[in-house]
Amino acid sequence: MSASLWTMTLLLGSAIAVQAAEPETLIVWSGSNPVGATWAKLGPRGSIRVEAKTGLQPDTASLTLRFDGEGYRGAGLNWKGWFPADACDDVSRFKSLVFYIRQATAFDDADVSVALVDNVKREPMVPPKTVAVVGDHALAKLDGQWRKVVIPLHKFTQNHPLDLKRIWGIDFSHTGNRPMVLHIDRIGFSMETAAGVPNFPAGPRYRAKVQVDFRQEKHSISDAIYGVANLPVEKRREWAIPITRLGGNPSTRLNWKLNVENAAHDWFFKNRGRLIHDLQESPYLKHIRENQSIGATSYITIPMIGWVAKDDHSYGFSVKKYGLQKATEPGHPDVGNGLDPQGRPIRGNDPRDTSIVATPQFVQEAVAFVVKHAGSAAQGGVRYWVLDNEPMLWHVTHRDVRPEPLGYDELWERTVQYAEAIKRADPTAQVAGFCSWGWLDLFYSAVDAADDYRAKKDYLAHQHTPLVVWYLQKCAEYRKKHGKPLVDVLDVHWYPQGRVGSRDVYQGKGLDAELNTLRLRSTRELWDANYRSESWLRDVDQGEAIRLLPRLREWIDRHNPGMKLSLGEYHFGGTDNRTGAVVQAELFAIFAQERLDMAFLWHTPEGTQNLAWQAFRNYDGQGGRFGNRWVPSQSDAEQLRVVAAKHAHADHWTVMLINKHLNSPAEVTLTGWPTQRPTRFFGIDAGEFREQKPAELSMVPPDEIRLIVPAASILLMESRR
Repeated sequence: MSASLWTMTLLLGSAIAVQAAEPETLIVWSGSNPVGATWAKLGPRGSIRVEAKTGLQPDTASLTLRFDGEGYRGAGLNWKGWFPADACDDVSRFKSLVFYIRQATAFDDADVSVALVDNVKREPMVPPKTVAVVGDHALAKLDGQWRKVVIPLHKFTQNHPLDLKRIWGIDFSHTGNRPMVLHIDRIGFSMETAAGVPNFPAGPRYRAKVQVDFRQEKHSISDAIYGVANLPVEKRREWAIPITRLGGNPSTRLNWKLNVENAAHDWFFKNRGRLIHDLQESPYLKHIRENQSIGATSYITIPMIGWVAKDDHSYGFSVKKYGLQKATEPGHPDVGNGLDPQGRPIRGNDPRDTSIVATPQFVQEAVAFVVKHAGSAAQGGVRYWVLDNEPMLWHVTHRDVRPEPLGYDELWERTVQYAEAIKRADPTAQVAGFCSWGWLDLFYSAVDAADDYRAKKDYLAHQHTPLVVWYLQKCAEYRKKHGKPLVDVLDVHWYPQGRVGSRDVYQGKGLDAELNTLRLRSTRELWDANYRSESWLRDVDQGEAIRLLPRLREWIDRHNPGMKLSLGEYHFGGTDNRTGAVVQAELFAIFAQERLDMAFLWHTPEGTQNLAWQAFRNYDGQGGRFGNRWVPSQSDAEQLRVVAAKHAHADHWTVMLINKHLNSPAEVTLTGWPTQRPTRFFGIDAGEFREQKPAELSMVPPDEIRLIVPAASILLMESRR
């Protein structure tokens, strides 16, 4: 899965004057004195203006942003008027960007981001770093009320080049797909600091008894459960990220020789990328070398569909060539979406409009090239090559080149062809497949999906065997016949499917209790034999609990023992409030408990998720990591999850207490902790994860600790000698 980028047009004002306001604040734009210049990428119904009598104060204007249509929607303001070219403001002495914002439309989950712009010319040009307005410790929601946004300046400069002494503009962007109007006023810079992560309403306490037994070290916790798909290399180094994935929908048609790909169904089946003329700039080499610089390895997707992009600009469904279509790319009326005016898929188009044939030899050349220039897997090169991305959705996501659904047999034929090509080029590398998209393709192929799973012809033709089970059996047969494995890793993807009204668990925002408690319960789909999914999956789960990870582990142990298990994509949302941190921490606990080998967040930690990553990967700012030997632990309260671990080669213990109750603090009594040893505590404080003393802390020898874990929060305990 890869996120679609939807358009935003915008009404903006034309103006802005720099003036000093209250002490320790620099106001660079206000509706009472608008002077400056604006820019926008206009969609078919977009406009830009200063709108009178909509400002924060009576009878003043606002900077009005109108987002219509679909596609890229971005606009910005330069309060210096673009001239002279070296005009700018030094804001380095301030702590935060501040402005007021309200929504004139009636959506409660607007996805709006902001970026600061300096006037430093860089080669190559570096796009501004965006920070979410809703989430990332800014606002809990964006509605019809004027709300003050306070964003720390370090969020714009962290791992990104931005000269705070030469700021002259601000950009806004939007990734939603609905028309939206926003009013913005009093943009400036201040010495005040952000309030931190928004809290849910306070409730009564509840009691929890926790037991930990460090005398019983069990299995190892794989370091690779902390994988990501995208993260600046500096942050990867800070969190000691051991492995990163190069993947997503566009990777299905990534042409490594040209550095171009096709956005597929996500964006008008259009090619994109930056053409290269030197293979040393190959996207594979760039990804690998970044990882090698920090001691990490790579999990790289290769195309198995048989086609890759031929250039950086072609598109799949020309209106001139294939007729009128339901939608076209804003500003490009010939770039259609491949649906006729009635919404039916256009058939009979030519795949060569965008793509060229990519045989197994094309992939073998890529792997051989990587081995030559970055080393084999055994030499620190790419350890894992992944067989494409969600092939059971090719007929949807990449239907311009592959309209036919994929079945059991062709999946295996392609697996053999492309996996053997990889291993011919690097016998020391491992192969992952087949990258399922969710629950249904664990059991059925895309051929079965063609009639909404009514006939299930492919499933029946393969003796009623679930697709993943059949795939594992074929892998075992190959290993027995050839004396070596062909596919070393089973890769599956998982996103929670629960919804509350129009909002889903994965992307829904805000402090709504029903949505956020559903998000926290949804993790039980991964492990709990007593939990039935609270989504449409309940209608297709064959009357049993999903228990995804134990189920897959059992299938592997039964049908192809020794195979690794990877959660190649996942995301549970909540990045705008505390549940983002809580659910991510619990996911790490589940991955550790269920002996998962690898996991990759799609695509980068955002907002409050960062708190969980810091808690597990660098909780003290000095490289402190959660332990890597799982230790049995339990809690008598369903709302309190506990996970404990010891470091394998050190007398170093860690326990994470995860309070999933949105409103109620937990009164925790923990036994099994040696109270005579030095203990440090770390938790969420004003939007940061830092060392702190828990409320009502008491230690009762020989092994009991009593403390309070705040509602919707995580708390780490550490002891080392």
